Amino acid sequence: MQTPIAISRHRARDQVRTVLETLIRKGELPGGARLEEVELSRRIGVSRTPLREALIALEEDGLVQSSPNKGFSVVPANEALVREIYPILGALEGAALRLSLPQLRAAVPELKAINDKLSRATDKARQYELDMQFHDRLTRGCGNPRLLKLLDTHWTQARRFDGAQRRGTADRDGSCREHAEIVRAIEGGRVGAAVETLVAHWRRGEDVVIDWLKGAS
Repeated sequence: MQTPIAISRHRARDQVRTVLETLIRKGELPGGARLEEVELSRRIGVSRTPLREALIALEEDGLVQSSPNKGFSVVPANEALVREIYPILGALEGAALRLSLPQLRAAVPELKAINDKLSRATDKARQYELDMQFHDRLTRGCGNPRLLKLLDTHWTQARRFDGAQRRGTADRDGSCREHAEIVRAIEGGRVGAAVETLVAHWRRGEDVVIDWLKGAS
């Protein structure tokens, strides 16, 4: 008799977690919605065991919350959550940028090209994609997998409530100016100035996204 593969259930949990993250990010499971486990199991095509394990993992990431006798629900997207997430993203990206700077100077032409495309993009989905590319390029070379995992976790939450493709970049010109300032600091090897501008960029983004949320509600 062969021994069962012990990790198979965890793989199912991770796959279900990815599906749920996507549904939450796209708004198909909106903020405040109660998650009916039987219905979700049927929709995704899995048993309730990996579903519950995935929900527990998502609760640790702050995407869902549980209440006694009520089960799980999606954490609502609101001003308070933006005020929590954006400073964290600014701090994490600033730390990653500081670690990346020595090798990031070689990526200056690529960063300029991405920002130039963003400055000319009119399609909102394309704007959002290019903005994501810019921030990813700033941070992905930091060489710290734990830091990148934290960034990915908080970016998953931000994608859910920042309007994503529907919002594009609410202030494209302002974002591009700040991006260009960050790139100039990187090009000049001024790590402190680059990090300071990046953190300020996220701080300004708080109000932009909150205004968008108010208008979209």
